[in-house]
Amino acid sequence: FYLNNFKENNYKINFTDYFISDVYRDGEDNILLSTFDKGVIVIPDLKVPDVINSFHNDPIVSLYSDNTLGLLLGSSKGKLMNFNVDKITDINTNGKRPIEAIYGSENSDLILFDDGYIRAYNKSTKKIQNISLGSLKDAVFYTDHDFYLGTNLGILNCHWENGDNFKIENVKNLNYRIYDLEYNPKSKSLYASTSNGMYIIDTIGVSEKVEYLREDIYPTSMSFNDNKIYASDKKNGILVIDHNIVTSVIKPIVNEKLLVLNKIIIHNNTIIANSSNGFYQFDLNGKVLKSIHTIFGFNEKRIIDFIFHENKLWISHSDGVQQIDLNSEQFKGSKKSIIINKIIVNDIENTYLANNNFNSEQKKIQFNLTFPTLRNRKTVRYHYKLEGYDTNWNINNEAENQITYNSLSSGSYTFQVKAENQGVFSKVVSYSFSIAYPFYFKWWFILTLCVLFIAVVFLVYRWRLSIQHKKMQQINELNASKLTAIQSQMNPHFIFNSLNSIQDLVLKGDVENSYSYITTFSNLVRRTLSYSEKDFIDFEQEIKLLEIYLSLEKLRFKKDFEYEIKYSDVDDIMLPPLLIQPFIENSLLHGLLHKDGLKRLKVSFILKDVLICVIEDNGIGREESKSIKLRQKSEHESFSGKAIHKRFELLSNVFEGNFGYVYEDLYQNNEAVGTKVTLSIPIKHKF
Repeated sequence: FYLNNFKENNYKINFTDYFISDVYRDGEDNILLSTFDKGVIVIPDLKVPDVINSFHNDPIVSLYSDNTLGLLLGSSKGKLMNFNVDKITDINTNGKRPIEAIYGSENSDLILFDDGYIRAYNKSTKKIQNISLGSLKDAVFYTDHDFYLGTNLGILNCHWENGDNFKIENVKNLNYRIYDLEYNPKSKSLYASTSNGMYIIDTIGVSEKVEYLREDIYPTSMSFNDNKIYASDKKNGILVIDHNIVTSVIKPIVNEKLLVLNKIIIHNNTIIANSSNGFYQFDLNGKVLKSIHTIFGFNEKRIIDFIFHENKLWISHSDGVQQIDLNSEQFKGSKKSIIINKIIVNDIENTYLANNNFNSEQKKIQFNLTFPTLRNRKTVRYHYKLEGYDTNWNINNEAENQITYNSLSSGSYTFQVKAENQGVFSKVVSYSFSIAYPFYFKWWFILTLCVLFIAVVFLVYRWRLSIQHKKMQQINELNASKLTAIQSQMNPHFIFNSLNSIQDLVLKGDVENSYSYITTFSNLVRRTLSYSEKDFIDFEQEIKLLEIYLSLEKLRFKKDFEYEIKYSDVDDIMLPPLLIQPFIENSLLHGLLHKDGLKRLKVSFILKDVLICVIEDNGIGREESKSIKLRQKSEHESFSGKAIHKRFELLSNVFEGNFGYVYEDLYQNNEAVGTKVTLSIPIKHKF
């Protein structure tokens, strides 16, 4: 690179390990160097200092700033060096392991380090003195001759006596692995992050645990500022500690995530911090001020160590040691416009602005964004919102440049997007589009649907009307059935037999019994006519009707007939009238009339969901009764025929239940000994 002109020896050689095939300057004044096999090198600003040395064979793993020696460097092979007046000088080359950290004090002549043995370099005598065996994790000076060493086995309190002598003693009750140490010169307190939590140790060696929310804390890094200790904790952020009390918590949040900080330095009331996700400068409230990234030519995720030297930030990274100016123009954001590069609809690319009216099936919309920058790629964030869908702005980083809406409803939308770079926003870019409503929202479809709905309602109405008509017809038939029941109750055979019995009593001169018979008979006729007009009667009224009827039949059968009616635990119900008597009449007429000897009839009632009535007789059985009927060629049709069946069918439809009757022959030694009929009768409860 020629500084002013092309005179011989007036140039500086850079990138000696690369074969450069082309050089290009882009619109941001970035210089792009094309290489054969190592990609493209981007030089954002020629004024940015390059690395002082790449240290490819022996990377620098620790840095320390000293007023006398300049910038101290510790290498991965145990070499201790210093950089001063653009010159690198070796201090110690006999190390056996990496120098992970270097420690010192403005008022002390000693520089402490660990290269396999804990050692001290005397700046005045330029001699290296051995202090102790062990693995050095941290060190702090509290006088120019006194310091604490944090090791893997605990804390050592060291006093340097002029010369090569060191007086060393262990700090009691802290035999834990040490991660970090920090010293408060005002309170003369030592803070230690250990494998057992964080401790504060006073001047006489008394230790006290520091907790946050009643839990142990394990700081990865600590820094002293303004009489307070700033401790970086993986779980909580940066804890601000005054003596042994956590007075406040700083949340370093980047892209809405709490960062875990590996090392922190408080500088000019800001926090310089390194994490696995990047290198940042925060204010004391946790707000990002700067993202120190690839604009300086290094990968921010490969920073090894950093320190402030002569008010400049020095960084050791995978490509060498480099100076950073936090006031550099590189940190100023760019106001370039963001570009909607592509619009993809249902996974098919749509030419930008060529079409913004989509059909009802095109619901998946994807926007591909571009912000033309190489310098600020790591700091650019996209703020976007889809009006008509989103209520708030959403934020993506530069790598997440595809914004997808998978299933949008029909309607009108406007996509808005702007870029943020280091707090500076670009102009808002908008794209309006609409998604058509499906056919079922069209006027003709809605009209057709309304017509169909009216037609369906009309048909349902007609259907319900027919059901009501059928129900009324059934009710009329039920009423007709009642009339049939009246006629059937007053069976001509029964009336004829009753009158014959009355005549027989009169001819015998049994006036008293004939009068009683006529009175009972008239009572039965009166009740039958009265009940036939009602849909339901009391259960007690039905029992009374049956008792009157059976008492008349007993007069006819004389002493050969016995009957029993059982109805315990059946009360407070009503049932349709004149349903049971016809079945009793059938038992008498077809079962008991032709039986020799004692004739028995038993009527039982059981109350369940419906009323169960069981009628049992010891008659001749249904088969024998049919035979007699055929021999006599009787024209009498009992009430157990079509009228009974029709009436129970009507009751099932009207009262929406399963009502009916079942006949069963009773046998003993394979001979018929009677008949049993079981009735299921609908009921109504009085209360």
